[in-house]
Amino acid sequence: MTPARASRGLNLASMETARTLVLSDLHLGKPGGARSALALRPLVERADRVIINGDAAELHHARFQQDAEAELAAFRDLCTGRGIRLDLIAGNHDAFVSETRSLTLADGAIYITHGDAFHPAIAPWSPYAASMRRTYEATLAALASTMPEDAARFQAAREASLAEWRSMGEGAHVSTAANTLLRPHRVIAVLAYWARFPSMASAWTDKFAPDAGTVLVGHSHRASVRTVGARRIVNTGSFGFPGKPHAVVIERTVQSTTVRVHRILEEGRHYTLDTSPRAAWRAERLQRSTPTNAHHHGAASTPAMNAAARVSASRSMDVE
Repeated sequence: MTPARASRGLNLASMETARTLVLSDLHLGKPGGARSALALRPLVERADRVIINGDAAELHHARFQQDAEAELAAFRDLCTGRGIRLDLIAGNHDAFVSETRSLTLADGAIYITHGDAFHPAIAPWSPYAASMRRTYEATLAALASTMPEDAARFQAAREASLAEWRSMGEGAHVSTAANTLLRPHRVIAVLAYWARFPSMASAWTDKFAPDAGTVLVGHSHRASVRTVGARRIVNTGSFGFPGKPHAVVIERTVQSTTVRVHRILEEGRHYTLDTSPRAAWRAERLQRSTPTNAHHHGAASTPAMNAAARVSASRSMDVE
């Protein structure tokens, strides 16, 4: 970030509305993640509510866990000390940070989930992808008849993440441009996942939150704003590799709810929001002409769900 851009921080105090700030993939406590809880203060201090959409802290890796717990506690204090409501949605690096795996806002017009449950391998580029896939599919099969499908898939994703943790042990791996480029198969897997992710998000939402016209995700670390059909899919990116973190500001008035997507800039040792949003729109529920069976909780096969997530279904609304 250049100093000129960094100086254009957004002043949320000038907006007389209820404000919710949505971030994801802070990876607090991990080298290359968000600098610190304190560095996030300018982002959160003028919000009424903060939602961290998965991977708030690097509780995944034993090597970083102590620092991650300390930074997460500091972040909680940062919010609660200012009377800001904090909601943590669990991801795959902090699977037990809360029991919350998804949220809906604006009377169902906005759906928020991390995105790790979309694919049975969780992170197909991971050295432990095969183990995660086996665990996900076995857990899903065991739970299919006992709970709603989305809850079963969220639990399967949690168990798959645990399988990766057990396989990894103390050998924490930190992805960088250098070690990723040394493994071309990983690059191919990442690029393929990035291409499919918006459509996977929309396919998931069709099943479990079909009225949502706006979907907020993280997980893939690829910041983007896409339109899939009539639905906007926002990925807020990551504070870690490959960078480019974004934030969503949801502004609610009596008349309407507006969604704004902002780049996150570095200003000295702190993070701020870019003044000009990348995109903005009114949050609205989708208008459907025919009934949907998306709330049916029978167990659909994972391959069928993934087959529906075709790259051709997605078009760019606002490129990086």
